[in-house]
Amino acid sequence: MDRLAKKVCLITGGGGAIGRAIAKAFKDEGAVVIISDINEQLLSASADTLGCESIVQDVTSESQWECIVGDIEKKYGRIDVLVNNAGILGSTDNVNPETTQVEDFRRLQLVNVESVMLGCRTVIPAMKRAKGGSIINISSIAAAIATPFEVSYGLSKAAVRHLSWSVGAHCAPFGIRCNSIMPGQIETGDGGMMDSIFKGAARRGEQADADTARTTFTALIPLGMLGTPYDIAMGAVYLASDESRYVSSISLQISGGWSVL
Repeated sequence: MDRLAKKVCLITGGGGAIGRAIAKAFKDEGAVVIISDINEQLLSASADTLGCESIVQDVTSESQWECIVGDIEKKYGRIDVLVNNAGILGSTDNVNPETTQVEDFRRLQLVNVESVMLGCRTVIPAMKRAKGGSIINISSIAAAIATPFEVSYGLSKAAVRHLSWSVGAHCAPFGIRCNSIMPGQIETGDGGMMDSIFKGAARRGEQADADTARTTFTALIPLGMLGTPYDIAMGAVYLASDESRYVSSISLQISGGWSVL
């Protein structure tokens, strides 16, 4: 398996289920993988499991981005792939357009949007020096549908989708591609995003309980099931590989057909 043979790849949010799945898929395809996360415990567990390099990173810190990208370029001579995967859901209470708290809204935009912009901006010069590269930003199906139940999150992911278009257009002359992935309802276990959404819906009285919320959400998916981190990882492998050398500024929807509704 060598679709990403010797490509040097940085994946943020590597301590979470999706980041870990992407890192494993990249490593299985021969990539040199570096994962980062702000949660040292989760990061360490992922790095030990995968056998890859890890870096503690606050993705909202401009100086940390500059140091990390600089260190990777110095050590390996280049950086071929950046996956901006780190992100948060935010509160699952007071989340509609009428009740959203300003503090929560600002935090979401800082982590989910500004950090992605910082990652793109910091890695572009390094990729220019390498004469090419692939930037993959994790957006969400929430970027394409109304999310009155998570308005701040939906807005942040729509911004990531648009940013990816703009970065792709700017970088095309340099052989750098930028695309986004739009996951649908992805099962990431207890404490994961979908678990939080289901429990939030029950707590707000929109569903009888978390299990009912899960059943309701799943019934809306044309393929009739939740996705897995593996599904997202396979999309990321394609966009990181030379198989997608003619693909840039797209939004790859991995949503079980949710987007057609």
